Amino acid sequence: MAVIFLDSNKVEQLRNTLNNDAEFKLAARLMSEDVLLEVGDSSCIVRVREGVVTEIKLAPGSDDHWSFSIKATAESWDKLLQPSPPPFFTGLNAGMIRGNLQIMGNLEVAFAYYWAMNRMLDIMRQLQNK
Repeated sequence: MAVIFLDSNKVEQLRNTLNNDAEFKLAARLMSEDVLLEVGDSSCIVRVREGVVTEIKLAPGSDDHWSFSIKATAESWDKLLQPSPPPFFTGLNAGMIRGNLQIMGNLEVAFAYYWAMNRMLDIMRQLQNK
């Protein structure tokens, strides 16, 4: 199964769902950052401006900049996005503690928007399992 944020047919649905989610909008209201999401060798950039996801860019190039990244193997993303994820795959913190995912780049910014990123993960999980 393709990870939802790398599926070109579902990227717009993800963007619209995030932008219509009150909890994400509240957590990301001050956020104006680009986040790189990586699955093995595949990636996308989620561009957020003042709490609005303006773009999800598939297959970004080396000239695309980002503030921080969330990286995991395809196997880890599959577990993270299960309807009821196993222990240590339930959220970003659990994944980092056990080494199932990495957050890299500007960690100060990443943790400033930690709740927005966890909500984004929850929404991806919901859409992945529709």
